[in-house]
Amino acid sequence: MRSSTTRTRTRLAAVITAVAITVAGSIALAAPASATTTNTAAPAGTTMQVNDALTSANGQFRLVMQGDGNLVEYGIGNVVLWASNTAGNSGAVAVVGTDGVLSVQRAGKVVARWGAGGKVGRDFGVLPDGSLRMRDSAKRTLWQVQTFQDRVSAGNVIQPGTVLRSDASANRRFTMQADGNLVQYVNGAATWATNTSGHPGSWAAVQADGNLVVYGPDKRALWSSRTSKAGAGQLLVQLDSNVVLYGSQSTRVWSSRPVTGLLWPVSSIKISGRYGDDRGAGHTPRYHQGTDAAVGTGTPVYASGSGTVTETVANNASYGNYVVVKYGLTTVLTAHLSVIEVKKGQNVSKSTEIAKSGNTGQSTGPHVHVETRVNGTLKDPMTLLHFR
Repeated sequence: MRSSTTRTRTRLAAVITAVAITVAGSIALAAPASATTTNTAAPAGTTMQVNDALTSANGQFRLVMQGDGNLVEYGIGNVVLWASNTAGNSGAVAVVGTDGVLSVQRAGKVVARWGAGGKVGRDFGVLPDGSLRMRDSAKRTLWQVQTFQDRVSAGNVIQPGTVLRSDASANRRFTMQADGNLVQYVNGAATWATNTSGHPGSWAAVQADGNLVVYGPDKRALWSSRTSKAGAGQLLVQLDSNVVLYGSQSTRVWSSRPVTGLLWPVSSIKISGRYGDDRGAGHTPRYHQGTDAAVGTGTPVYASGSGTVTETVANNASYGNYVVVKYGLTTVLTAHLSVIEVKKGQNVSKSTEIAKSGNTGQSTGPHVHVETRVNGTLKDPMTLLHFR
């Protein structure tokens, strides 16, 4: 990095590898190797050169100025959390302005910028929850990019001070506290904990054998989910205020609270399309009205709870074969099915298999389209349905 005030240049020892990973949204970015720098913030006036990086104090989140011109934040397991979307500007740099503005520049020209300006900037850094923050001279936050990480895949650890969140808000957090306690917070209140406080320096591991374990600084296990036969999966902080551990078969093996309410129609957490996605001109409707479960043809599709089948339709031009089930004020439509296994008027429960997944109607590949309505109004399925 180079400070415009001292005219000196300090190179941070972060190295980018050529490994490619896929980001939700179908863009591919280069994943960096393990960071070797502990710089958490860059002072105002600093220029981040190619391969320079900032790392959160817990070492779990890194912001890297890549050679392709993209400024990218990586989380636990090299998951991409945020990007400046300025790839294609080879040799670009990131400038932490003294006016409180962060910009990506190439050959002296601004490619992208963040912050209103007109302030006195102090520094720009990476917080323990992955958020990116610009501060003023009084150490107050001028502006912040609310990035977050909601899942940790097997083979990774959650270090002391690390905060996971279900979304950009602070309503649902899962924190490995400095006192050794792994705690879930919902709307600011602790709703679950491992009760392992008194062991500062402890960390949590999402293990390849399927176990979630809290280890003390002496590497002794303090708490375990006791799911060592589940296989490598992932830990997910969900929008339904539950923290769930999934095994190698993408099925729930442990959760911080019992699963209640309406359930996701398939035993998988793989998502290929989300509610509200812009599908481009020519699609009717243009914006995706549901969420797609990425499962192969013939996967069992279940009812979401206790309800009544209100529609079973075959060979619809758009949805193909589909089923609608009513649960009180909520209806759940599952579409592109290969086989329908229920009849209109039939009562079902969460264990009832109502269909098999398929690739019928306007579908580009095997999946289940899940669409939800409350009182007839479209809603995001991920806010209503809980993974099995």
